[in-house]
Amino acid sequence: MPMNRTYKYPSYIYPLFLAITSVTGIFTIINNLELNKYQMDRDSVGLPISVIIIIWAVLTLAHMIQIVILKNKSTRNHTGLLINIPIYLIAASSLLILADRTIYWAVPDHAVISILYGACTIVFMDFQLRTLAQLK
Repeated sequence: MPMNRTYKYPSYIYPLFLAITSVTGIFTIINNLELNKYQMDRDSVGLPISVIIIIWAVLTLAHMIQIVILKNKSTRNHTGLLINIPIYLIAASSLLILADRTIYWAVPDHAVISILYGACTIVFMDFQLRTLAQLK
């Protein structure tokens, strides 16, 4: 069963939302530092920026792995539970990371980052629901 058009769009939109969220998060942290909202040096701000980049890389890589598994499954007609387990594990772990980031950044100075992670979560859930519909 090949990926149909309505199923493909969320698979492209989700990585785009992740990239926009990461770039906006980095600029928000740098902007807050320049406005002296933090009681720290530039070295201390490197950690949240690094975490944002690592989270972006992990979620993007997980998404690409899930897409490859789904494409291989659809072209080779695999129907067993064994092929579905990695798809479900990737989805669950990605959802936990997105929920954690949404809650973590939910403070007034970083509300934009939290809102964007929330939007990523919504797009991700849309993609996963379409994935679930195709797996059945």
